[in-house]
Amino acid sequence: MLRNYFKIAWRTLWNKKAFAAINIFGLAIGLATCMLILLYVQHELNYDRYNERADRIFRITMHGKIGGTEINIAVAPAPAGPSVARDYPGVEAFTRVTTEGTFLVKNDQERFKEEHVAFADSNFFQVFSIPVVKGNPATMLKEPNTLVITEAIAQKYFGNADPIGKSLTLGNRGLFRITGVCQNVPSSSHFHFDIFGSMSSVKLGEKWLSSGAHTYLLLKKGYPVEQLAAQSSTITKKYIGPEIKEFLGMTYEEYLKKGDRFGFQFQPITDIHLKSNLEGELEPNGSVKYVYIFSAIAAFILLIACINFMNLSTAGSASRAKEVGIRKVLGSVQQQLIRQFLTESILLTLLALLAAFALVILVLPSFNELAGKQFDLHSILNIKMISLALAGCLFVGLLTGSYPAFFLSSFKPIVVLKGRIQSGMRSGWLRNSLVTIQFVVSIGMIIGTIVVFQQLRFIQNKKLGFDKEQVLILQDTHLLGDKSKTFKEQLGKLSQVVNVTLAGYLPAGNSNNGTDGFLPESADNTVSPYRFGTYYIDDDYLATLGIKIAAGRNFSRSFGSDSAAVLVNEAAVKKFGWKNAIGQRIRTVGNGSPDSKRTYTVVGVTRNFHFRSLHEQIAPLVMMYGGDHYQMALRIRTNDFPALIKTIEKTWKLETDSPFSYSFLNERFDKMYQSEQRVGKLFGIFASLAVVIACLGLFGLAAFTTIQRTKEIGVRKVLGASVMSIVALLSGDFLRIVVVAIVIATPVAWYGMNQWLADFAYKIDIQWWVFVLAGVLAVAIALLTVSFQSVKAALVNPVKSLKSE
Repeated sequence: MLRNYFKIAWRTLWNKKAFAAINIFGLAIGLATCMLILLYVQHELNYDRYNERADRIFRITMHGKIGGTEINIAVAPAPAGPSVARDYPGVEAFTRVTTEGTFLVKNDQERFKEEHVAFADSNFFQVFSIPVVKGNPATMLKEPNTLVITEAIAQKYFGNADPIGKSLTLGNRGLFRITGVCQNVPSSSHFHFDIFGSMSSVKLGEKWLSSGAHTYLLLKKGYPVEQLAAQSSTITKKYIGPEIKEFLGMTYEEYLKKGDRFGFQFQPITDIHLKSNLEGELEPNGSVKYVYIFSAIAAFILLIACINFMNLSTAGSASRAKEVGIRKVLGSVQQQLIRQFLTESILLTLLALLAAFALVILVLPSFNELAGKQFDLHSILNIKMISLALAGCLFVGLLTGSYPAFFLSSFKPIVVLKGRIQSGMRSGWLRNSLVTIQFVVSIGMIIGTIVVFQQLRFIQNKKLGFDKEQVLILQDTHLLGDKSKTFKEQLGKLSQVVNVTLAGYLPAGNSNNGTDGFLPESADNTVSPYRFGTYYIDDDYLATLGIKIAAGRNFSRSFGSDSAAVLVNEAAVKKFGWKNAIGQRIRTVGNGSPDSKRTYTVVGVTRNFHFRSLHEQIAPLVMMYGGDHYQMALRIRTNDFPALIKTIEKTWKLETDSPFSYSFLNERFDKMYQSEQRVGKLFGIFASLAVVIACLGLFGLAAFTTIQRTKEIGVRKVLGASVMSIVALLSGDFLRIVVVAIVIATPVAWYGMNQWLADFAYKIDIQWWVFVLAGVLAVAIALLTVSFQSVKAALVNPVKSLKSE
């Protein structure tokens, strides 16, 4: 019997090739989109779950409020891990990891600039499940100046030779002996280090109120993290309280009474990638919001494809009505007919699934580039994915085929054999509703795409308070050592270079932006310190970046006292409550070291500029006069950029044998909004797919509707109706549906996009014309889709139309 069902189903689809092609193509696009998004979502949700004990690993994070400034930091004080592990028996182990930026790494033959270098505690590979290929996980990071490298680094520096026992030089930290080799860190990890140095090779601070390391706790089985979190206030009072007394001159209780607070939280490691956006993250994280958005998009696109199938099947009911009637007269019962129609539905979805796999394989490289992932064929063609796809296919087949099956099998033989069955747009209120849903989704996604691109354009064109164009960044100029100032002077003499500055801190890209606590010099111990960002800059910094002075003056080599001077931005002036900032004196709170408490005089105020992302309000900033040689910025003016780069690289190689690399400030600025740019592109692609699928259904539905109204069209033409009036008549029903969809989609899209824009401190206002444009596009697309069938039907000879009955 089942074989017979499939044979009849195949013949039916073969006889209705246009119907089958529309359905298969629409479903294939929907299924392919779902599979790609499923890959992305699954990868995002699986971050850090490669760890065998991921459910027991937690990161210590710091949170608080000092001087009205919120503190949310991913780094914990250096003593936090050892102290918590010692005081609380529920903690099985702790491990820490810290970074120091880029290193020039070299052996006897090779030298490369390595950005993914970390220093870790000796038990790091016992807490994290990164397979060790060579070496003892318990001891390979125990001694100072020892290294564990990944297989990729081992191949890079030593080829096929055994690297154990060999050495690498890490910048100015000297020679490190390789004691272990591990597999490459999985892509679904919140860190991706290639080289791990022993923590005993670096010196961490001993104070709780100083910088520390990323600290992870491994809890014992069955020990609830809530029990540890409940002790957070006890930990703070015991260890932070004495240092607040030391640095601020007040008791911990007095500190709390002023409205300030300080404490720790214990963050599940599996929450870091999607649910954490703290200061000092090891890498830029994802967002669970985008996981929800893309999951919803996948569901909507599949829904649109399913609606197409249901619409086309029920709209074509008249063509199969007599078949149903004859089958029932010959003895078929309703259950047999339902199974037949469900078989056809499942067969069609299986064919669509095969087409979907082909589409996914075809577009996978482009999707990887767009989504920033590295999926391969194995990601698609594996047992889990194929099983999930088949299960989804069966579900879609049963879901989409259920209503047409029950609808078609319910026809009464005597009615259908007399030709009284009615079909088409006018009798299908359910089809009207389903088409409306299709266009609600499509219009909503069109609106979303427009808004996302508007916000991205706003970011690109917003006045930032600095000029990001024509600024060349030379990276890792600290590798020049004492030669950095000479190198700067040499570049400053080039005719194509307008200004040049040595800068550790730039308002875009990877910079070492620090923070410190400041107080007015006259403030007593009842005043909480303000936690401000700090830049160390030279006297050419403002001119190179085009930052304007609002009051006072810039730093100058003519003033020997500028080593004790600072510049502040307008936000800092507002925070301090000064009417005239020039000449004001501020002091640092310090971190316990003798040189950390200093007093500075404000000599200038800069205009506010966006030194952080536009997701945040412009924060107070203090700029100090100091030599930070991490990178160099050059404002250039040339029509022959390659020649300039060649000249600069030649000068660089005269000073050092370190690798030469550069970037542009505007490119680094754009990378800050890479995730938003990806969302914009994906929105545009998915909106286009939604519209294409909806139009396929509309095209098929219009074709069936015109067939059902063939006689009516012929009669109208005989009575004098023009071609345009018939086209308007046939298109009117569909346009009403689109107008209803616009009315529904507009408020929903407005609310959804305002929620997305809420993540930006500086954002656009959604204009009324966005909704009008989306509506006009939807109407135009619907008209183009329907008009082909409408014009075709209107041009048919009425004699032929009437003979068709």
